[in-house]
Amino acid sequence: MKRVLIIGAGVDAWMAAAGLATATRGLAEVLVAETAPSPSGRIAALPSLQGLHARLGISDEALAKATNARPRLAARYSEAIEPFGETGVAIDGVAFHHYWLAAGRPGPLSDWSLAAQAAARGRFAPPSPDPRSPLSTLSYGLSLDAAGYADLLRRVALKAGATLTDGRPDADLKVDASGGEGLLVPREPWTDWSAWLPNGVALAQDSLLSTFAPAPAKTGRIAEAMVGDTVAIGTAYGVIGAGDGGDLHLLQGDVSRLIALFPTGPAAVAEYNRLAESALERARDMAILRWGDLSKPPETLARKIEQFESRGRVVTYDDETWPESAWIHAFLARGIVPRRWDPLADRVPPERIREMLSRMKAVLEQTAEGMPRV
Repeated sequence: MKRVLIIGAGVDAWMAAAGLATATRGLAEVLVAETAPSPSGRIAALPSLQGLHARLGISDEALAKATNARPRLAARYSEAIEPFGETGVAIDGVAFHHYWLAAGRPGPLSDWSLAAQAAARGRFAPPSPDPRSPLSTLSYGLSLDAAGYADLLRRVALKAGATLTDGRPDADLKVDASGGEGLLVPREPWTDWSAWLPNGVALAQDSLLSTFAPAPAKTGRIAEAMVGDTVAIGTAYGVIGAGDGGDLHLLQGDVSRLIALFPTGPAAVAEYNRLAESALERARDMAILRWGDLSKPPETLARKIEQFESRGRVVTYDDETWPESAWIHAFLARGIVPRRWDPLADRVPPERIREMLSRMKAVLEQTAEGMPRV
């Protein structure tokens, strides 16, 4: 039986323990050396976290009870709103924002998002599985009590067979989940991203429409996430300062990669490092686009900006944290507007496009008005 030792605290350590213990039950002994109490305050999570909860057997009711979980429909960065879920609908294979551009941008793009319309009204309802319903376009993140969430993951991990240890026994795989302490993995050499990201963001308002404000963060990453039998996950590997849920999503991805590549070997180590670096740098690019310095962006982000500004195309790479719609809203929020749209959108006369957009917006407004207040 393989032995896994996780050193750290809070959500980082216990998400790793819960994921590994649940997935490898009977195949691995998962030990946790807890180094500090759970953090206080609230943390933001992206919609993708719901998939992890399903795999761990965490129900919505259990999550709400343990963490006082509250839905998040959209995020505000300065004056810009970025909603979750779909914005408009593609027509004949052409993305919605091209029709919005062809119609002369008749209002903020978020006007065609049910999540944004509902958040502005203080209303919420669960997404519908019926593709004919406007509620099927809805998606939502979460705001969670950090200490309560760590404790919930701890209970899940221990129930799945993980155990606490006071020392640092030998192990086949050692997981550094200690954040900036770097208890197992050295913090140098450090790739510094502070020229692009001098600050991170922190959750400043807990509501359906979460507002984020600048917060100190030493952004960057260590050279490699995994070396030999030791791996750094979460902020022990890299920091983008994304209090908007990006850091938590990256942690979730780290845990998923460990499970997929378990047990590790030379080939698995190389693949883990490739995927971890790719995922972190894609999330870094989004952070730079949202609140960083765009004067000399990384090459990957520069290409995204060039393609979107030129023709409204969103370049996607492997291991993207954010969906295409999030990139579109983020580009527009920074004043990056396409100079032209997909010529296929011109198959529909401009007056017909404006009429179509007006009807679509009215349906979304009516649906939002009919949702319960929260």
